[in-house]
Amino acid sequence: MRLKPWQLAGAAILLCVAMVAAVRWVRVSRRYDASHLLATLPFDGATLLYLDTGLLRASGILDLLAGSKAAEESDYRKFVEQTGFDYRTDLDAVAAAFVNDSVYITLRGRFQWKQLTGYAEAQGGECHYSVCTMRGSSPERNISFFPLTNTVLAVAVSPRPRAVMDITPDNRKLSAVVPAEPVWMSFPPSAFGNVNTFPAGTRSFISPLASARRVTFAAGPKGDRLELRVEVACPTNAAAEELARQLEGTTDLLKKMIQRDHMTPNPNDLSGLLVAGIFQYKQDLVIGSWPVERGFVEALAAGQIQ
Repeated sequence: MRLKPWQLAGAAILLCVAMVAAVRWVRVSRRYDASHLLATLPFDGATLLYLDTGLLRASGILDLLAGSKAAEESDYRKFVEQTGFDYRTDLDAVAAAFVNDSVYITLRGRFQWKQLTGYAEAQGGECHYSVCTMRGSSPERNISFFPLTNTVLAVAVSPRPRAVMDITPDNRKLSAVVPAEPVWMSFPPSAFGNVNTFPAGTRSFISPLASARRVTFAAGPKGDRLELRVEVACPTNAAAEELARQLEGTTDLLKKMIQRDHMTPNPNDLSGLLVAGIFQYKQDLVIGSWPVERGFVEALAAGQIQ
């Protein structure tokens, strides 16, 4: 049977509509868990961060770290009023990649897109084809964002005005397994080149990590308290054995120094946290863990730990 030209045109239009609808359905229905949020980011050689803010909110830790609403800056309160977005209630997860002078972020939560675009335009920015750009606090801080889905927002802060276009909803996979903990941060070896950027009490533990391929710190619930865990991917099995020995030696030395000064490790400060470390190695991987008391988290949130 021969189709008439108008029938062919109608079939082509229907096919295009079906393809657009299918692409949109895949985009909207895709589940963005930790690995998928991170896979959209330019993560090669980057420092990676992930926060399950939904779980932190449910456990009460988010409010503990955020502090009182009354203490929030007026600028942030204005931002909430104008955008309809408050991380305390609307944010479920955050994934970020820090690359050179740029930060790439994917946020999963509840967003009011019209209010977000209106906020960008009110700040002197502009929005074209769902991509919004605006100036940040300095010329080197350009903010750009667009919706990956109805519940996932892509954001970039960079010297480049449209850096957010580097965030892509593709099917790339991370080279490493994503930790199960709700909070974690993964570093390339270059992050440990200058130990002076870390708290004084941690530098003896940090300096041996400079030779690792990648270092991941993770924190999550462990019984009635939290646990801080580190995974260090070493270049060789022998390097992993040596690193575990160094970390154990540093922990023992700290214990002896505290005993020499007739002091008792306090679980609510760095001394109590660091002396409780346990280390083991398996092939080229070193795993360390430290129990974290709630008092330590409270002191950290209050700025009492330097």
